[in-house]
Amino acid sequence: MSGCGTVFKDGSVCSVEAKKAYVRRAKQTRKHHCHWPGCDAQVAPAKWGCMKHWMRLPKRLRDKIWASFRPGQETNWTPSREYVKVAKEVQLWISCEESGL
Repeated sequence: MSGCGTVFKDGSVCSVEAKKAYVRRAKQTRKHHCHWPGCDAQVAPAKWGCMKHWMRLPKRLRDKIWASFRPGQETNWTPSREYVKVAKEVQLWISCEESGL
């Protein structure tokens, strides 16, 4: 079952490339907007945000999102604790960036 993006019973994990392929295939299945504060751009639920704001994030934060993202979390509403932690870190970075701190 490789390619699903989850941690398997044997401890192996799906590659970031497989996760990216999953997100590229993702469709707009419900209303879901970019996670950048104030951005109302609609994106597939598997995507963190619109391309403009995704690329504004430093690569280190994008990498952290990829590392903690589990395909399917957007449909079963079960992001990992690590993903939630990273999401909060990203929102703090955005807040600092927007305020000029």
